[in-house]
Amino acid sequence: RVARAIGARAGQVVFTSGGTEADALAVLGTVRARILAGRPAGHVLTTWIEHSAVRQSCDQLARLHGVEVEHLALDRDGLTCADDLAARLRPDTALVSVHLAHNEVGTVQPVAELAAVAREAGVPLHVDAVQAAGQIPVDVRALGADLVALSGHKVGGPKGVGALWVRPGHALEPLVPGGGQERGRRSGTQNVAGAAGFAAAFEEAEAER
Repeated sequence: RVARAIGARAGQVVFTSGGTEADALAVLGTVRARILAGRPAGHVLTTWIEHSAVRQSCDQLARLHGVEVEHLALDRDGLTCADDLAARLRPDTALVSVHLAHNEVGTVQPVAELAAVAREAGVPLHVDAVQAAGQIPVDVRALGADLVALSGHKVGGPKGVGALWVRPGHALEPLVPGGGQERGRRSGTQNVAGAAGFAAAFEEAEAER
């Protein structure tokens, strides 16, 4: 039901403890998977106005793995542009991470345009859609992203549950190893009640949007 609300399939959704974990799994899991695979992963692009879950995950990549974190330019409304992204992409860029809608100023990023540029360069794009879900359309096919983070309580559901949509074939190193739940991408006994509440709230939010 969560997958259906974003135009995806159920097997592509990983339930997490919230939007923060979903963002961290996307950022850390993607770059670490590339490092482990021996692929170039020395550079990440994001913005200064991302949620702290993204910014601190990027900081951790810099501290632990020596990854260079570069910030895209923003105009007075907090918008970045595809041209700036294209100019800053490098052969060792491992990930681009931007939000869809900003919680303080309401800016909606041109994610589909950014995704097209990143895809042309073979670089995955993570989108934090936590503040957007239930407010504006969040369709993973239209966005063109590789990873999309969501949070249950932001759509009126319970706290303590979120989700990360992962494009099929995208390599993701789990942050939580263990019993292999969530198709090995996030181990631990699932919060079934939280997931059900998230699904019900998301459906209602979409119906009322």
